[in-house]
Amino acid sequence: MILILISWMILAFFFLTAGVFLQSILGIKKRVISITLFLGICTQCFVLNIFSLFFKIGIEVFIVNLAVSFLLFYYQRKVIYQYWEETKLSFNSLSLFSKSTLVVLLLLSLLKCAQSPILTDNESYYIQTIKWINEYGFIKGLANLHIFFAQTSPFHVLQAGFNFNFISNRINDLNGFILIISSFYYLTIFEKRMKEKKEIHWIGLIMLFNVLFLQFINSPSPDFILLVLSQIIFYLFLEEKNSDENFKIITLLILLLIFIKITIASFILIPLYLVVREKKGLLFFISAGTITTLLFILKNSITSGYPFYPLNLFPLPVDWKIPETILAFITEATNNTGYFENLKLDQPSYLFKINSWLHLGGINRIFNWGILLLFVLVLFTKKTQKQNNYKILYFILVIHFIIILSVSPQFRFFLPEFIFLTALFISDFCERLQISKKMISYLLLYLSILPIVAIEFVNFKYLTENKLHQRKANLNWTQIFIPSENSSLSKIPFEKRKCRNMEYYSPKENFFFWGTANGPLPCVNKVQLDYFEKYYHIIPQLRTSLLKDGFYSKRTVTKNHKN
Repeated sequence: MILILISWMILAFFFLTAGVFLQSILGIKKRVISITLFLGICTQCFVLNIFSLFFKIGIEVFIVNLAVSFLLFYYQRKVIYQYWEETKLSFNSLSLFSKSTLVVLLLLSLLKCAQSPILTDNESYYIQTIKWINEYGFIKGLANLHIFFAQTSPFHVLQAGFNFNFISNRINDLNGFILIISSFYYLTIFEKRMKEKKEIHWIGLIMLFNVLFLQFINSPSPDFILLVLSQIIFYLFLEEKNSDENFKIITLLILLLIFIKITIASFILIPLYLVVREKKGLLFFISAGTITTLLFILKNSITSGYPFYPLNLFPLPVDWKIPETILAFITEATNNTGYFENLKLDQPSYLFKINSWLHLGGINRIFNWGILLLFVLVLFTKKTQKQNNYKILYFILVIHFIIILSVSPQFRFFLPEFIFLTALFISDFCERLQISKKMISYLLLYLSILPIVAIEFVNFKYLTENKLHQRKANLNWTQIFIPSENSSLSKIPFEKRKCRNMEYYSPKENFFFWGTANGPLPCVNKVQLDYFEKYYHIIPQLRTSLLKDGFYSKRTVTKNHKN
């Protein structure tokens, strides 16, 4: 916990310095610590992704980053000092309940981050993706080794820049820091609205989802920042003045989220609507969008050979392009994941898929039926009925949900709207019942903290059939000083194997078809390689004798030869 807290203080230095610098360039004078930190995250994310095109993100890049940050800090020290003073004032102005909530949340977040992650994706490609970035940067055709590596999220590049891999392999906890700065924003705005307008605003009720948020923060999940930052974007769009500064902030933060995860792409309609309505900001929108798109295309082109991965559009004529059969396989598997549980059908109808989606069990059913109910209930809230921006956002969220429902309706993809709509409905419900503000403060404190403790007593087998998701992190007093390793499967042994011109490491225990955990590079499960060789006659191979030159897929039989 102590080491993680120190790392978060270092992150605050980097992100605040970068955020203040970006604001000075763009002429943004707004001084809200959380917003500035997120703009700093945006700056660092884009810069590190540019560096990854040419260099590994190791100690050399960290030292350069540190030197530049110190230089910027020196020239911006007066402004940064003012941020510090204003942040102290903001914290001191909070009620005792809000202060208590933040302090307890900080301690719980540090404790959670000190534990090993239990998310399945962490053991399949999060850890490995970050290791590749740390040791090589973007690698040509990396997806040929493991198709999940084609995703190589820019968030993982950001995490690679601040995981201090040259010191330890135990710190992948950027999401914990993001939770704290988001929560500070939620609570300060919530209390401000309560004092000035006697309003129980939905922004503070986002804290009720802490029981969900804390399941993400000890792993480098790209999904998490989408959940918490989207709520801040919604608030800026719905409640802040439509100034040039606000437009730039909204545009940059939405482009950051789209860059991190393309599933959120329809949210671009928010700044686009502002451009159309205000008849200004078009040049900034196009410029920022173009830079983001170019980086997205370059990253995908290098790792998979498909500029718009996972879409099979304009594939490049390069030897490291992943085979179309493998792309089709993973696309179909991903699409079906949201509709079925262990069910394989040949081209099922859309109506059949929707019916199956509605009848999924466990936690899927809760979120699937919940989002449908929320879209209906929120139509009757006062803000949705009376305020135009709420109507516009509701329409955009419906579009996003329909797209997700048509492609791969995994509930994690529509969690941003689920969280917002839930908070908005509860806020409206409390206002209608005229619940006292003091009672809300009590509820916010207890309901945002107690479920986090109660989660330790939940039996996850009733919520999911995935055995890896049924695991719980172990508590240990040593975590107060030294966090656990970044993999909950760190004890699994790996063995060195050979596949023609490629030597690789495979887990001795087949704990998961896609599993790689924290194995040495290059790492892939032999069971996975055997599967693709048997059914698709394809194996990954080194492009040259050097690992840094990447991989390509080699056919093991000719097209007219039957296996």
